[in-house]
Amino acid sequence: MAGVREATDSFLADYPESEEALQSILELDRQGAWTFDEIPLDSGRFGELVSRGIAEQVSGGYRLANQQAVETALTGEPQTVADSSDSRSPQISLPTSATVDSRVVGAILGSLFVVVVLRLLAYPQVFRNGDVVLLGNDPYYYRYWVEHLLTQSSGINELQVLSSLPDLVSRGEPLLVATLWILATLLGGDAGAAGLVLAWYPVLSALVVGLVIYLLGSHLFADRRVGLAAVIMLALIPAHAFRTSLGYADHHAFDYVWLALTMAALVVLSDLETLRDWRPWVAASGLGIAIAGQTLAWEAGPLLLLPVGIYLVGQSLSALRTESSPLRSGGPLLIGLGVGALLTHVAHQVFTWHTPVVAYAPFLLLLGCLAVLVATELASRTGLAPKYLAGVEFIGLVAGAVILPRVLPAVATGLDRGVDFLLQTEGIAETTSILSGQLGSIFGPALLFGWTLFLALPYLCWLSLRAYRQHTPTVLIPVIYGWFFLLLAIVQLRFAGELAIPIALFAGLGFVHLTSWLEISDEVAYLSSDADSSSPPATNPQAQSSTHSFVPTMPDRQTAFALFGAFLLVGSMSFIMVPIKTNQLTIPDDQYQAATWMDEYADQQGWEYPDNYVFSPWGRNRVYNYFVNGESRSYSYAQSNYGAFITATDGDAWYTRLRDRVGFIVTQDPIQEDTTFAAQSLQTRLHTQYGSGSAAAPGLAHYRAVYVSPDGSVKVFTLVPGAQVVGTAPPNSDVSISTTQSVNGHQFTYSRTVETTADGRYTVTVPYAGTYTVNGGQVEVSTTAIRQNETVSVS
Repeated sequence: MAGVREATDSFLADYPESEEALQSILELDRQGAWTFDEIPLDSGRFGELVSRGIAEQVSGGYRLANQQAVETALTGEPQTVADSSDSRSPQISLPTSATVDSRVVGAILGSLFVVVVLRLLAYPQVFRNGDVVLLGNDPYYYRYWVEHLLTQSSGINELQVLSSLPDLVSRGEPLLVATLWILATLLGGDAGAAGLVLAWYPVLSALVVGLVIYLLGSHLFADRRVGLAAVIMLALIPAHAFRTSLGYADHHAFDYVWLALTMAALVVLSDLETLRDWRPWVAASGLGIAIAGQTLAWEAGPLLLLPVGIYLVGQSLSALRTESSPLRSGGPLLIGLGVGALLTHVAHQVFTWHTPVVAYAPFLLLLGCLAVLVATELASRTGLAPKYLAGVEFIGLVAGAVILPRVLPAVATGLDRGVDFLLQTEGIAETTSILSGQLGSIFGPALLFGWTLFLALPYLCWLSLRAYRQHTPTVLIPVIYGWFFLLLAIVQLRFAGELAIPIALFAGLGFVHLTSWLEISDEVAYLSSDADSSSPPATNPQAQSSTHSFVPTMPDRQTAFALFGAFLLVGSMSFIMVPIKTNQLTIPDDQYQAATWMDEYADQQGWEYPDNYVFSPWGRNRVYNYFVNGESRSYSYAQSNYGAFITATDGDAWYTRLRDRVGFIVTQDPIQEDTTFAAQSLQTRLHTQYGSGSAAAPGLAHYRAVYVSPDGSVKVFTLVPGAQVVGTAPPNSDVSISTTQSVNGHQFTYSRTVETTADGRYTVTVPYAGTYTVNGGQVEVSTTAIRQNETVSVS
């Protein structure tokens, strides 16, 4: 009751002339639901009632959120009624069939359906010939470790396997691997179950984030339409769509869930000012779980927690300006941070997950936030102006940065690594900026966000100004997250998916506002009330209470076409880029077929790892090795050596280097059409010449083509000692040797030219079995001779 009572008092203080109208609304409410046309308020004042949580929509119209609270605010004493059901408690309760509107449920499911559809574009490429072909390269890393855990355990009750993870996993993404292992165990506990879990978990992540986005949009702006539109905007953002596409089992999709839950928990806590009932404790516990999950999910997870601290600083300064208690509003948040710090500590101690620097980041954040709240409380009691408090906090931050390396050198080292992680590129596309020259400052963001970013930015700026001028803690949360991740995305576009979550909220608000401006939908009460209000809103966070107005109704044909046209306009770029971005991650048929062929060939030859290791471009190295030998832990060897190999010219030296390490060598067409290789390079001599000699470079002796894809874009070679063809000819003369080979229907000529010695002898090593023509004669070279370096004499 306290929340609605305070919101009503605030409303009457801001609009005393509306007291009589509110009394009339109270009388109407005692008779049942009412509509906007029945009350003596204009749209602006009505919007205030809705946005402040005094009135809410129900089936058939609107009702006061709490009759008793409104009556107490009007008269000072509640009226005793025979039927207590007329005074509806604000306590949270589970929805029933009587309170759930089927149209609302249908609209929510419809918006989530759009999210799912745009994540299933790769379905035919993921499920092929009974295999689960994950997208991209990195998902096969997690697939390896999940399958490894499955082989190390016999059931979900053997949690001790989670404490024996290698450092590479325990200090990287342990919670993700553990979660996927648990799900795979529940679904059967074999490699097939692991493949299904990894394929579908990103889609599940998108659904969870979409549902949270709906709740946030509806709550923050008191309009279900904004929540629904925000979900649609999330569905349309390419940066989020391909990161949560079916089969793209990277760690990012997992991070998005915890990020969205952290935002939601902060919003709930910002609406609660008392610890006298169970709600703030539940919300604080939820925040703690989300913070722990965010920290344990990724080694850079603490970076994603910084907006929590920034929010507390901004919220405390705003509270000081409005003369409200910062400790009372920030107390529940400290409890949540404490829960998060405790959970990460337990995981670190029990499972040895993460380094101490990462594991105790929530605790350091807790200390920092506590210091901020104490400083704000002291400033409130001494009358210190907010701008001076901001200066004190800045000085404290600088002092902490200077003192911390001396007190906790390990933490300082970890922070240095974090800075290097952000500022040093790794030669990987996702480390570039969304404004980089490669993409372009305008077109680059459009490729990753469609037009949603440009639709959202004006509202991000406007709500930032509103949060600065007025005490609106709930709106401050997405504002801070929006600016924070926009800055990170400018540094590295890997954070574009995180940015998509707050951007979807602002784009959803912008889309509904756009349709109202085009007069094809009603105004957003949140916007109209802000425009009509001459006074700042109440300082009570309940002013932004969750109110779900505007039950969706079936529009007429003209309105439906107009809405659909607006949707097509906003989503036009996304409809192009989402399929393109998703398709760029899929494993092409020629690469998948090459991998399955190598697997069968290795089985026929009886090769075991590392004899069947695949040496390939590092961007597909995990894919090839997973299907051929199951060892997809790392692509570091390929990343360190493959680039030097294909640009090298000394084939014999690389044969010596690779022969005891590599089973297959994969060459492929350059990814970028403008990429060129020298005629002497091994890339050209293998991929174009099949090892044959040319005018630019001599032939190669130890590289045998064994597979060629139907379009010739992918070729597979094995390393062989080769057969030595020896003979005699006139001294100091050139001897030509050639053979015609056919690999998967592709015919080519392998030829070599060798000069005889002064006594007329020559020796040439060849990698292919078959009939060779030597100066007009013929000689047969067997497969055994190729594999055992036998000598074949030319008569």
